[in-house]
Amino acid sequence: MKKLSLLLSFVLLISCEKEELSTVERSIVGKWQLVEYCVSPGSGECNAQMATAIYTQTVEFREDGSFIEKIPERQKFWTPIMSSGQYRILEGKGKIEFQFDVSSSRTPVGVDYQLSGNRMTLLPGCFEGCRYTYEKVR
Repeated sequence: MKKLSLLLSFVLLISCEKEELSTVERSIVGKWQLVEYCVSPGSGECNAQMATAIYTQTVEFREDGSFIEKIPERQKFWTPIMSSGQYRILEGKGKIEFQFDVSSSRTPVGVDYQLSGNRMTLLPGCFEGCRYTYEKVR
């Protein structure tokens, strides 16, 4: 009986361990800095521009499924605008689903992404085309 109790305790302990992150989740976890962006002015063309001290942002994906995004306020880059919430990777679909803490809608937002080495490109659903490319900083 004692051995059975120990075995059950061990099985319960193992089953309560934290779920392992997938390879994709592990590669996204960390802090990312915007290096290039492209937003079409309405013509359908999307010409890439380099990020600057005034037009930049960072996004940090954490292991616990939370994220925080910091966007400097234009011409006041020392005062960031922040958004945060939860994210999850929709593997096999090439999407990251964001659930923002503060939002008028509680519907998660799906954003296409591409990973290549230490670069990640986010492709929000813009009508005229847009993309944001980040480099991993840690």
